[in-house]
Amino acid sequence: MHQIIVEAALGQQLGELEGQVVLCDAEGRALGFFSPLHSHPPVDDLQLEPPLSIAETEELRKVRTGKPLNEILGQFSAD
Repeated sequence: MHQIIVEAALGQQLGELEGQVVLCDAEGRALGFFSPLHSHPPVDDLQLEPPLSIAETEELRKVRTGKPLNEILGQFSAD
């Protein structure tokens, strides 16, 4: 993921936001969305990439373990 350093005044404005906003250029065209982080962690502390690739995620979806829901719920109704 790329990183853009903003000027202090813009950083101040963005840091004061309470929720998501749409960033627009001077002509009113949408550039993207901004979601503020409340704790302001260092960039190095953020997990910006998913822990698994799409292929790894698809492989995990193929694994079928566990019990059927009705069997799990049956354990609670037996009491």
